[in-house]
Amino acid sequence: MSAEDRAWLARAAELQRPLARAAKLGTGNGMGYAVFGGLSLLFALPGWDVIGLALGAVLLGVGLHERTQSKRLLQADTAAPLRLACGELVLLGAIALYGVLGLTVLPAASDVLKQQLGGAKGLGLEVLKIADSISTIWYTSAIAISLLYQGAMARYFLKRRSDMERYLGEVPAWAREVVESMAK
Repeated sequence: MSAEDRAWLARAAELQRPLARAAKLGTGNGMGYAVFGGLSLLFALPGWDVIGLALGAVLLGVGLHERTQSKRLLQADTAAPLRLACGELVLLGAIALYGVLGLTVLPAASDVLKQQLGGAKGLGLEVLKIADSISTIWYTSAIAISLLYQGAMARYFLKRRSDMERYLGEVPAWAREVVESMAK
């Protein structure tokens, strides 16, 4: 192998490194989403919790999608960064919808407490207010954390498009094939 070939392989490995890092992150995220989605489905199924089933299905679907697209990212599929970002935004939308429903449409925590305990007897007004406050904090936090995390992940994956362009534009196909075959 010539010195020029070794230089091309080194350059290919250097330019592929950010894509490999993003693929590793996407694979790990995807696994986490899929596991939590499966667990959500498992726990929501016995009580036919529609919201739990919907969130579980979205988590599972986005997780499997993210794992698939991460593999494609490693193989220099130019559509993979956008698809990964879209998956994160779908999850963001589902969690935001869950939070908004919890804040506006779903029964208040105090109403649920009253119903489960057969009325407000024995429950002080403070307990009901605390239950509603905790519920509001939960839904608001879910929206905020999702905006931060899924939003940042979508942005991160979208930024890999420029890395992909450099990799595809600067490295000959034979060197990419070698580096990509080693990344499998």
